[in-house]
Amino acid sequence: MNKTFKTFLMLLLGNCLFLSIASAAGLSGGEQYSTQLIQGRLMVQCSSGTPGPSNGSAFCRAELLNPGEYSYFVGPNIEADHVTLRATREDGSVSKAKTEEYDNVKGKSKKSFNLWINTVFQRPLLGFGKNTVKYSLTKNGSVVENGSFIVNVVDGGKATCQRVGYYTSQSTNDCSVPENLCSRYFNENNYCQ
Repeated sequence: MNKTFKTFLMLLLGNCLFLSIASAAGLSGGEQYSTQLIQGRLMVQCSSGTPGPSNGSAFCRAELLNPGEYSYFVGPNIEADHVTLRATREDGSVSKAKTEEYDNVKGKSKKSFNLWINTVFQRPLLGFGKNTVKYSLTKNGSVVENGSFIVNVVDGGKATCQRVGYYTSQSTNDCSVPENLCSRYFNENNYCQ
């Protein structure tokens, strides 16, 4: 091979690599996530003038996703105004489609997607194990690009907060349902780290 052809080939391969990296789509938090079960105990004493329990206790548990439970979609700088994500999880279940506005200049969704929180009002995108996330970028309702990427969620173990939380409250509701204080307890204890 002559030197000119080798140089041309190296430039061509370099440009192809750059283009594949530049157009790669995924989550701003990356492709590797880990769950962590955190737990701890709290006690609350209530002092209101109304009838009801005067104390309560709870064993708090929560499952976190690291590096975060929300993430932005990051994609190409193309003319699109919305992005829709749908994940097929390792167990075969499929998430509901989630759509956010897309900033084509920055190449990312304008709002972050819920990856892990599961409540009455929220459903997570991801599940444990390998998740194949399909994305669709649209402009005025017409698809301009489709693709997919892989996100893995692994078991990150568990942690126990060493300190027992002690709280006082003016509301007997906090003694009836002390679990309402669990998020405050974990926040004050740096999520058992």
